[in-house]
Amino acid sequence: MPQINITRDDLNYLQRAIELEAGRSEVLRSVARGDSIEVVLNLLCEKSEIYNPEMKSSVLLLDPENATLHPIASASLPADYCQAINGVEIGMGVGSCGTAAFSKKRVVVTDINSDPIWAQYKDLALSAGLQACWSEPIMGHNEKVYGTFAMYYEYPNTPTDEDLAYIETCANLAAIVFENDSTRQKLLDANKQLSHTVDERNTQLIEANLRLSQVLEQQTMANKRDVIAEKANTTNMLLMGFAHEINTPLGVAITSNSSSGRIVHSFSQDIENGKLTKSSAMQTLSRLSESIDLTFNNLTRASDLISRFSEIDTKIISDQAYNFEMQKFIDEFRAHAQLKYPQIILECEVQDGLICYSRSAFSQLLAHLLENSVIHSFEHQGGKVFISIVQDAENIHLGYHDNGKGIDKQQAKKIFQPFFSTQRGTGKIGLGLNIVSNIVSNIYKGQIELVDSPIGVRYKVTIPLNIKQD
Repeated sequence: MPQINITRDDLNYLQRAIELEAGRSEVLRSVARGDSIEVVLNLLCEKSEIYNPEMKSSVLLLDPENATLHPIASASLPADYCQAINGVEIGMGVGSCGTAAFSKKRVVVTDINSDPIWAQYKDLALSAGLQACWSEPIMGHNEKVYGTFAMYYEYPNTPTDEDLAYIETCANLAAIVFENDSTRQKLLDANKQLSHTVDERNTQLIEANLRLSQVLEQQTMANKRDVIAEKANTTNMLLMGFAHEINTPLGVAITSNSSSGRIVHSFSQDIENGKLTKSSAMQTLSRLSESIDLTFNNLTRASDLISRFSEIDTKIISDQAYNFEMQKFIDEFRAHAQLKYPQIILECEVQDGLICYSRSAFSQLLAHLLENSVIHSFEHQGGKVFISIVQDAENIHLGYHDNGKGIDKQQAKKIFQPFFSTQRGTGKIGLGLNIVSNIVSNIYKGQIELVDSPIGVRYKVTIPLNIKQD
């Protein structure tokens, strides 16, 4: 018989295979016992780390209603790190797990320190001692995403074919756990429903439909009243804010102009009465020059306010509408921004071949967001801004995130209101983000949201691909 040579690598592989099968069997036994989903998934993470002690594993649960991820199981990840990423919204460029859940594809980041999709949360991961992260979406029936299974390492690491097969196996096993829990819950709900008689259920449905009809009718009327009241309130706020801002420079200009008139009148009388001397003439002309300068400066201030206020009318921008190539635009915008704000690091990621509508409107949108970061988040100091632009079948998704000082919750409720500013004493009138909101709503028929972020300020803009202009 031929001699069979078994190497140490063969023995190690056999040992890992045995451990993998034993861990998988224990997880399935836990499912069969009816253990809670948290217990089962934590067991899966524990067995994973026995299989590979250098790995730190975790399972994040996807909240489909809010499109956010929440830690549900982890054997050894730092608690502070898990708490910091709790509630992060999925999207392209939102770390390994956020991107994997959004794209429904495996995301392998071998070096968190240099990969752009970790730009927003790099400091958070590195402070937790994490330098590599491979994430697999946990997908069930009809490609429903339940969450993600992630493998972290404390050093940059590239997966082997065996590693990729293992993370896929763990994600598939987690999908079975989720599907089983969902099926069990559905069976419990079904048994509870079957405990009622048909007559009782029909009565409940009739009563519920009647109440729903009444509520819908009342809600429709209330919504109409709210829309009318909101339009009136917005118009009133705009007019009052504009009047308040422009009254000061116009009042000063009028007073200064009147003073100029009195100086000229006095000058004329001195000439007629023969009282004019070279010294008095020079003094009078100096006062007149100061008064004219004051009038000019305040009229210029009023003119600037009117020009800034006119930017609220986004129809002016929409008149210059045409399609443009996003990557070329972003390259030009970034070059211009680096010249204007050399203290700012601007990182951009754009999906290949992306085309958008109205270059001038998009330029205004990004310019106001960047100016707001420079003034408020960075307070004219150095900082970093990350811009991500991708699209799916229906929308273009713009993600904007800076690493500045952030904004408190009370101020966050008002940032898109006209004339709201935290720096009124410095001459800021608070129209930048209101203009951004108007551009997104009126030109792009989209939405802009301020998204909770553990670092800095983060905005999410959604622009429909099929835009219907008024």
